[in-house]
Amino acid sequence: MSQEKKTFNYAKELQAIAKGSKKSLQSLYEQEASYMLAFAFKVLQHYKFAEDTVVETFGIIWNNAKYYDESFNHPRGWIYAIFRYHLNNTLRKNYLALKENKKENPVLGDVCTNLHAGVHSFMEQGSFYQVFEELPEETQKVLITTYFSAESLADTATLLEMPLGRLKENILLGLRHIAQKREPLAFKHDHTIFIGEFVLGSLTDTEQQKANTLLSEDPVAENMSLVWEEEFLNFTSQLILEKTPEPLWVRVKQVTVASDKDNHTDNQELEDELQLSHDQSSATGFFDKLLLTLRKCWISRNFWRMTSLVLLGVIAALLVIRPLENPIKATATLNSSTQTNQVGFIVKQDNKLTIIPIIRQNLGDQLKLQLWHRDAQGFTRSLGIINSSDNTVLAANSTLKTGDLLLISLEPTSQTSESITGQILYQGVIASF
Repeated sequence: MSQEKKTFNYAKELQAIAKGSKKSLQSLYEQEASYMLAFAFKVLQHYKFAEDTVVETFGIIWNNAKYYDESFNHPRGWIYAIFRYHLNNTLRKNYLALKENKKENPVLGDVCTNLHAGVHSFMEQGSFYQVFEELPEETQKVLITTYFSAESLADTATLLEMPLGRLKENILLGLRHIAQKREPLAFKHDHTIFIGEFVLGSLTDTEQQKANTLLSEDPVAENMSLVWEEEFLNFTSQLILEKTPEPLWVRVKQVTVASDKDNHTDNQELEDELQLSHDQSSATGFFDKLLLTLRKCWISRNFWRMTSLVLLGVIAALLVIRPLENPIKATATLNSSTQTNQVGFIVKQDNKLTIIPIIRQNLGDQLKLQLWHRDAQGFTRSLGIINSSDNTVLAANSTLKTGDLLLISLEPTSQTSESITGQILYQGVIASF
């Protein structure tokens, strides 16, 4: 197993997926999807069916991660047991279509050659490949070809141009040697080799049913199957990987929202994203790619969420770097004293006192509006003449307190009033802002 595989914490990610973490599902997808896709395509020789298998696998992992038993301690084997189960299902369901699509199968020979040619880079002392290289070359080829074969054991024997009995002898020879030499298989079990045959895919239908019964009744046998699964996964280290297409992850995300109660918006967004991903893969010009990227951002709720957070951060930073120079200290809403619930003026005080008319009116030359302040002791004093049709700005007044009263009266223009002589038209209580 490569160093990257050793350091990736599969069990931790499965635990997080079991709790609904789509981030962990994406992390697992980024770690394994390219291997699964290459594996499935080698076996099926059909790209669409290979992609379908990968999507189905991650859908099952999403819905069943809670059933992974941590005591088995072989999470990658558990993941690939699911993957290969669905791979076999795809083979059975689409056998005729795959048969027509695959007139000949040169890929199996390529797999054997590629694995054998690069095997020396994995031959650490006691490693799977160090043990594997001790086997005769024919046995190596039989094990690898059987593992990646989409055919029955008899067809695989025909492909390798050897009798079926000799093929089975090579399989048993290889499995016994690996079981004897590899440390993960050191603990003894009566059915170690039989389980290895089951995982390799070399059993008949009747024998597979027997193996399924054994695994369902014996937890040790089930754990042994995961050990074998991880042993054979060493073969995938030499697969030629390609970057997974972007629409494939979108399809996986669609599977994760399929069971949600209120998923219409999610599905619609994912369908739009899937279509854009297909369009983007076929776009050629720079302008076309840029336009598709902008469209993708436009339909993405995550993009707008992130944009909102960035803007909020910018606003917060600006407030810290340059706080409001003139924060509002007090405000008052002055309602009509003659008509219920009719607001006439808004008054606010920061470094000045601003009176804003809500109802703009023309009083003529003979009358004026005057603003008054009445404190908690009942003392009333004039704050100044105000405009009835436009904002009035007066000097800030430090005597204004929360709970004090502001009044506007109608006074004759010809006299200077030091007390209220006319009718009080509007009044309101000062509140701290």
